[in-house]
Amino acid sequence: MSRLLTVAVTAMAAVPLVGSPAWAHNELRSATPAEDARLSAPPEQVVLRFAERLDPKFTTIAVSRADGSTIATGPLQVNGTQAVQPLTDAMPAGQYTVAYRVVSLDGHPVQGSLSFTVAATATPLNSPIVTQPPATSPSPDVPPSPAVAAGDDDSGTGGAGLTVVLAAAGAVLMAGLGMLLWRRRAARP
Repeated sequence: MSRLLTVAVTAMAAVPLVGSPAWAHNELRSATPAEDARLSAPPEQVVLRFAERLDPKFTTIAVSRADGSTIATGPLQVNGTQAVQPLTDAMPAGQYTVAYRVVSLDGHPVQGSLSFTVAATATPLNSPIVTQPPATSPSPDVPPSPAVAAGDDDSGTGGAGLTVVLAAAGAVLMAGLGMLLWRRRAARP
């Protein structure tokens, strides 16, 4: 009986530990320029704000033209949850894609992209800050982080589902063990 109780307590303690890393994935909170923004002048920089603190060694931002060629940039500046990528190339009218890759505090890489359009060529101008989070999607334009092994890529799209499945399995296990303990006690004279 005590052995069964030990197994039940151990299983209960393990369920939160198994599911917790999926809740720690970083995510993009806001971007300047914002997703699908139409700018009358090219921006001087791209500013991305994330939910978690960023590690400068594992933060990458690439800005590219519609033809896939990369825009020249200055040194990436990372401060807390914000990454600023200065843009040094001329940006004629057209669509641009910002691809990013960061590593969450739990070690999982998170990547995505957003796009904006420059409507006319002019001198660079900072665009206003928008706090609406853009939609994110994996982007092949950003090279993988050296800290992450190949095949360990996780863009955050499946981790939450796995956590729910593991939590449900743990709950079923606990209910079954509770029922077994209850039956054993009821069967005793």
